[in-house]
Amino acid sequence: MHRLWILLKKELLQLVKSPKMRMTLFFPPIMQLLVLGYAATLELKHVDLGILDFSNSAESRALIAEFTGSPTFNVHPALGSEEELRRLIETRKIQIALVIPNSFALSVHGKDQPDVQIIADGRSTNSAGLATAYVQNMITDYRQSLLQKDKKIHITSRAWYNPNYQARYFMVPAVLAMIALIDVMLINALALSKEREEGTFDQLRLTPLSSFEILAAKGISSVLIGVCQLTVGLLVIHFWFQVPMRSSFLLLAALLTSFLFAAMGLGLLISVLSRNLQQAILATFGVILPFSMLSGLSTPVESMPDSFQLITLINPLRHGVNGIPQCYLEGATFNDLLYTFIFLWAIATGAFALAWYFFRGQRQCG
Repeated sequence: MHRLWILLKKELLQLVKSPKMRMTLFFPPIMQLLVLGYAATLELKHVDLGILDFSNSAESRALIAEFTGSPTFNVHPALGSEEELRRLIETRKIQIALVIPNSFALSVHGKDQPDVQIIADGRSTNSAGLATAYVQNMITDYRQSLLQKDKKIHITSRAWYNPNYQARYFMVPAVLAMIALIDVMLINALALSKEREEGTFDQLRLTPLSSFEILAAKGISSVLIGVCQLTVGLLVIHFWFQVPMRSSFLLLAALLTSFLFAAMGLGLLISVLSRNLQQAILATFGVILPFSMLSGLSTPVESMPDSFQLITLINPLRHGVNGIPQCYLEGATFNDLLYTFIFLWAIATGAFALAWYFFRGQRQCG
């Protein structure tokens, strides 16, 4: 244990000995969290909307007023023709258009169902789908306010855990997990690759220290750096973004520590299998990209094929993206997160064991 402590101190000093390295380790993650906390959002705001009103009636103007007062849409000045509508969409001046036909006013007061047309710019698929859904909801609200007043259904909606639908309550903690994963995996992936690049790997291989001690020292030092990064990040989340915390801070700390150890194990495995820095960097980002795509951050895991859902179980980011918002929004207990802890420690233990096995073989064959 004493030898491990000495080696751990050496690794920590190597990581933080220069002011430039300290700035690299701590300043960029905080800036990334602040920038992505605002930029990475599922909310749709300030969508450019064009309206082509052939009806030009009191009923159509009432419908248009619904959109004019909405913060979701920037209503473009009234369009004069279908050709103008086409030109504005082609030049991306508007993202979505609403076409109100001549018969709209008569349909509202008659037996026929009023028809309107929604035209969206499909070149941006996600935004187009969300904007179309927003427009449909607003038209439905308008229709409920005008049609069949004696029979209309009053709908009261309520969102549990996030009553105001604040996207940052989910996105900011998830972005913090992503940043921590990248940093800790990259630090560990470069650990042994850097030794090979600098020609000190043979010295390390011939030391009396065991393979376990060498890998543990390199890994734990990166976890300690990650803990410091996450601590600052959590303070930013709490005081700057004001994301409510409904669970225990100790439980969140235990979850994040488990997440960092899982990232550490994977990073060390990449480092052991890489022959130089270029391989380690490319392999790290080659792993992080599918991890992010299969984490549930952008696409729900439940929407993926069953085979991919099984594959995501070895993805620590999936468990981080699932578990951290649970602590913040749901007030999760340890029992609620038990399987998350099991999978994270299984990933950490399995990856570290493989790294140790291959590293021990490299030292023996050296």
